[in-house]
Amino acid sequence: MYWDINRCLSYNCLFNFIVGARGVGKTYGAKRYVIKKFIQSGEQFVYVRRYKDELKKMKRFFEDIYQEFPGHEFKVSPPNFIIDDVVAGTYMPLSTAKIEKSTPFPKVRTIIFDEFILDKGTHHYLPDEVTNFLELYSTIARDRDVRVLFLSNALTQTNPYFLYFNINLPYGKDIAAKNDILVEMVTDEEYKQHIEQTRFGKLIKGTEYGDYNMGNQFLRDDSTFVQKKPDTVVYSFTMKYKETYYGVWTDRMTGYLYVSYDVDPTNHFSYSITQADHQPNMVLLKGHISVLFDRFLLYYKRGYVRFEDMNIKNMCQEILKLTL
Repeated sequence: MYWDINRCLSYNCLFNFIVGARGVGKTYGAKRYVIKKFIQSGEQFVYVRRYKDELKKMKRFFEDIYQEFPGHEFKVSPPNFIIDDVVAGTYMPLSTAKIEKSTPFPKVRTIIFDEFILDKGTHHYLPDEVTNFLELYSTIARDRDVRVLFLSNALTQTNPYFLYFNINLPYGKDIAAKNDILVEMVTDEEYKQHIEQTRFGKLIKGTEYGDYNMGNQFLRDDSTFVQKKPDTVVYSFTMKYKETYYGVWTDRMTGYLYVSYDVDPTNHFSYSITQADHQPNMVLLKGHISVLFDRFLLYYKRGYVRFEDMNIKNMCQEILKLTL
C-alpha cells in the first residue's frame, strides 16, 4: 500500500525526484533502503534538510522503523546515525553545508534530501539554492556516483530544482527518466482508498486539500489562466526574472496577453525585474515608468493575461508581487 523504492532504483538514475501524497511512505521507504544497504555492505548515507531547525527531532529518526531490523541496535549521536555501534550516516542542513567542504565522505553512496519543495508561509529557499546543493553533492561524491533521493509532498511544481534542470512532470504516466534525472509521481490507489475510508478522509474528500492529501494533486498550483497562445498573437516585449526570459504576446483577435518562454530576440523592448537580472540594453523596471509593462499589470488585474504553463504562471505571480 506504500511507495516501493525498487521501481525508482531500477532506472539507475543519479538524481531522483520523488513527489507524492502525504503519508504514502516516501521518507520511510528511503530510510529502510539506506539502513538495509548499511547492514548488508557498510554503505553510508547523508540525510539533508534545508535549515538547522528542521533537524531538531533527529533523535527520533529510527523510532518508526527499527522494529523491521531485529537484532540490530539503533541510536543517534548528533550529527551521526549509529547502527550496531558503527556510524551508518550523518545529517546536516543545506544552509550550512559549505563548511563541510573539507570533510571526507568516502563510504557515502546515498543522499536523502527530505522536503526539498517548500510550502508557502514556511522558510524561504536559500539564495542560489541549487548551486548550494550541487556544491554539497560535489563535496560528498567527489568522483563517485552517489545517488540522491529528493523527497517531497505534492506542493508545487514550481521550485528551484525543477526550474534549474528544466524538469517536466511525466506525461500520461507516473514515472519518467532522462539524462540521469528521474521524476516519480507517487500514486497508490490502494493507499488512496484506505485513506478515503477513514473519518478524516471522508471529511476532506472533494476538497482542494483532499485532492492533495489523497489524490496527489499539487496543493499550491491552480491551472486557472493557464492556456497556450493562439496563432493570432504578435510580440510585445521581453522580461527577465531569475535568469529566465519570458515573452509577452498580444492576441490581435481578443486583445488578451500571453506569457511564454518563446522570446523574439530582435525585439528591443526588454525589461529586467531585479538588479541581479539587469544587463546591457535592458531596462531595469525598478523606478522606471513603462507603458508596456503598466499595460501588462492593468490587464492582469482585469483577468486578461494567460500563461502557457504552470511554472510561468507561478513565476509571473512572483514578478507581479515585486512590481504591483
